[in-house]
Parts: sequence; C-alpha cells; structure tokens
Amino acid sequence: MHCLATRSILLLAAMVALSGCAVDTGDSPTEEAARLITSASILSDVKALSADEMEGRGAGTPGEEKAAAYLRERFLEIGLSPVNGSYFQTVRLVGQKKVAGGSSLSITGKNRKKLDFASDETLTYWSTAQKERVQISDAPLLFVGYGVEAPEENWDDFKGVEVDGKVLLFLNNDPPVTEAGRELFGGEARTYYGRWTYKFEQAMRKGAAGAFMIHTTPSASYGFNVVQHNGSEEHFALDLPGSGYQVDLLGWIDEATSNRIAQAMGSSLEDLFDMARSREFKPVDTGFRVSATIQNEIRRLETRNVLGMLEGSDPELKNQVIVFSAHYDHLGTNPQVEGEDKIFNGAWDNASGTASILSLARAFSALQPRPKRSLLFLACAAEESGSLGSRWFVAQPPFDRSRLVGNVNIDMAQIFGVTSDISAIGLGTNSLGEALQSVASRQGVAVVGDTDPNAGSFYRSDQVNFAKAGIPALFINPGEDYREPLGFDPEVYHDQHYHRVQDQVNDKWDLSGAERDMRIVFEMVLQVANAEPMPRWNEGNEFEEEWKELHGKK
Repeated sequence: MHCLATRSILLLAAMVALSGCAVDTGDSPTEEAARLITSASILSDVKALSADEMEGRGAGTPGEEKAAAYLRERFLEIGLSPVNGSYFQTVRLVGQKKVAGGSSLSITGKNRKKLDFASDETLTYWSTAQKERVQISDAPLLFVGYGVEAPEENWDDFKGVEVDGKVLLFLNNDPPVTEAGRELFGGEARTYYGRWTYKFEQAMRKGAAGAFMIHTTPSASYGFNVVQHNGSEEHFALDLPGSGYQVDLLGWIDEATSNRIAQAMGSSLEDLFDMARSREFKPVDTGFRVSATIQNEIRRLETRNVLGMLEGSDPELKNQVIVFSAHYDHLGTNPQVEGEDKIFNGAWDNASGTASILSLARAFSALQPRPKRSLLFLACAAEESGSLGSRWFVAQPPFDRSRLVGNVNIDMAQIFGVTSDISAIGLGTNSLGEALQSVASRQGVAVVGDTDPNAGSFYRSDQVNFAKAGIPALFINPGEDYREPLGFDPEVYHDQHYHRVQDQVNDKWDLSGAERDMRIVFEMVLQVANAEPMPRWNEGNEFEEEWKELHGKK
C-alpha cells in the first residue's frame, strides 16, 4: 500500500498505526507514536462515554454495561489483547442500606443518661457487616486516639489493649508530631493512616463491634455536610470475604457532640487531640456505652472492569506489568434532581480520564519496538462507590500480583487548555515521580505535587488500592498555571459541575492541555517500562514494607 506524502503528519502517523506503512516524517518512533495522542481523539471518546444513552454509567446499570461494551470495542480496535481470554473482569458487589424505621442507636453515660443527638445533623450511623440485622448491647465506647499502628514510625496507639467487642472512637487525620526537627507521618501531607477508611479497616482487623469518627472540619478537610447523610444512603462493598471494612456499626459524630463526650470524661475535645499526639497514648474508656439495632436491606449485583494488554518486547521484563487506570463509571440517573435533566453524564469525571488512557493505548500500540515491560489498560468500575473496581482487580488479579510493578491513574484530566505545569499526586513517594520530572523538565514543564496535601487526595481514587498492595502508583492531575487567561475561575467551574448533571462537554473545554499532559505521561511510562530496575517506593515510605513483601525483598 502506498502512502500519500501530501497528507498531514498526524494523518500519516495514524495511517502508520493502521496500515503499517513506513513514513519518514523526521520524527523518532517515540515522537511519531506520541503524535497519535490528540485532543480530537480524546474528545471523541469523551462524547461517546458521556452521551445520554450511557445513562450516567451507574454501577451495575444497563448504562454502565453499554459503556463497558463500548470500551471493549475500542480496546479491540486499538489492538490490545484480552487478558485470560476476555476483555472483562466481573466484579461482585454487595449493596447495603439502613432501614431507618427498623434501626436505632443510643449512647449512654455513666449515670445512664443518654447522649442527645439529632440523627444526620450531628451523628450519622450505618452498618457494613453485610448482615440483614445487627444488634449491639452496652458495648464500651473506647477512645483510641488516631488509631494508628505504623511500624516504620515505631508508633502504636493500641499498646496491646484488647478492643474486641468494643466501639472505637477515632480522631481523623495523622498524629501531628515533630521529633528532633522531623515531622512524622509526612507532616502536613496526609498519609493513609490519616484516612477514615484506614480507621474503619483497623476496627475490622481488631474485631471491634463498631467505630465512630470524630469530625472536625480541619481534621477532615471538609464540612460535616459531606458525611451527614451516610447513614441514609446505600453503601457498596465487594462481595469478597474480609474485604474493606465489614463492621457491625460505623458512624460519624460532629464536633459539638464529640465535645460533649469529652466533657463527660472531664476533658475537652481539644484535650483529646493533645492527648493523642503523644507516643505514650493508650486507649481510654470514655465511660459511655453504645447500643444499636440496625436493619439492612441487602442486594447483590455485578459490574465489570474492562482491561486490555499490550505485551512487552523483552523476554524477561515483559512478565512485569505497568497498569494505566481510569474509572469509567459515574453516578447514573437520579429522578429526584430538579429540572428535566436527570442524567449525570460524567464527562469530566471520568470520561475524560478513560478517554485519556484510550489515547495512550493507541500510541503505545503504534510504537515499534514495543516497550520492554508489558502495559495493561484498566477501565475501572464502581470507583464512585468506593474505588471498588480497582480494589477487586488488586485483590483478584488475573495473574500473580507480584507481576504488577507500577500504576498510573488518571481521574479528571485537564480540560481547560495548556498549563506550564502538571500535577502528580504521589510525587516524591516513589520512582515514578522522578521519571515524570525527568521527561517534563525536558519539555519545560514543571511537575508539582498535591496542591492540597491535607485533603489526602492520593487515597481517594483508584491508585490507592495499588499502593496498599505495595505497587508504586502516581495520580496524574491537571496543572493550574495556565499559559492563556481562561476568563473564568476553574474552581468555580469545578463546584458547579462536579457530581452534577451539568458535567457535560461545553464551550469552555479545551483538550489541548490533556493532549500535552498525556504525551508527557506516554514518554514517562516508556522510560519506566524500558528501564532495568522496576519502580519502587522511596525509602521510609508508608507502603515500602508492602513492596518488599510483594517482591520477596524482606
């Protein structure tokens, strides 16, 4: 087949990918492949995934099924191979919703006086035990501080105290401690020990009957309104023994109610925070007892991850796999939303990220020679339900978990044009960040870390499940230093569109920034995939021990 020299470089590169012609554009093979990452191709996939016919891609819905089928076809067109004979991985979920009329909670002090609280407004509770009915009677409420056990910091908040059958009262965030001029637990940047999910997992590991989180806006980085309806909403978990946090009673208590508990202990909430920042801290009985009855509606459903593989070229290194991930699910439809539009299209969150990994897959598929390590492209299900698709993938990988050596996650790509920077949450924690800085600096682009480190964003999307298993991960985010004035405030746009029916492609979108960012990511991963050493966590990182265990380096 002959190629026409009068075509544009982009079209020639695309024809090379599709027909195998050799075209001399003057670019290196890497540059030619990178040119296949275009704003037009990203936009095309975003529009398809966020179309009304996809019905918001809610977990386990027909709309999500349509999106999964679309992604399978795109993986096939691009040239990715199925994994173990399929482009799909079934994910089993359990939905749990508290029946308000059949549920009750009381917290009683030493004098048998009940603690007053207005449900949802000051205290919210539910169960994740995957049981239709749970019963707790007079369980001691034990204050466990931050509830942290961190061997790398020689920190233990439990001190061997038996907590089985008790309800644990946790503080949010990490212990704010400085010793000999060194800030423990990353200082201002929240570690996984500071996430509420870690606290609830601790409750399950310890055999506790329940767990309450003390909420303050500074310690959580968001208001109580964000969590106050948890007790009335359906919660999803993996239908997998021992997964996540399966506890009879969970809840959040607001600051004022928590302070009343502290005062009944002869203290104050501020004093409890001060007490818990000491290495000598050990659990304290609050004097309160908790009784609860929770009636649950239980339903089981299935969804699917979509995955495709590009095998590496090196006989040995191809057994190591770098995973690109992006969640393709969103919030579905909600008939309670005001107005005619009931569909949460999720164009930015996260059709943009899913379209971005499709563009990366297309570029890598066209590259010759292929990277030495294998690449797996994973469109995750049920992220909006608690990053459950990626959690399932890591818990039930299609091959030995030790083959997974790195993860790059994309959630809400750059949609407002080109910036002079790119953000990588997780920068400074592992060698992936060093590779990104190396590539970006050659293009005059600055790499910044998390712009709001106390929010713990690294632990709030799919990359966290890879990290918890010891797999070095990086979360790519848009930069904020725009090269051209926008004429509007990106933060205001975010607030007006994030998790709203308004999240659709509109005239403010400019995907030239996503194109530039993904080309940088392409070269970064290519560098990592061809390097002799596998990615690793930096020394002393909270996930380093899991990495050593995963690869038998202990």
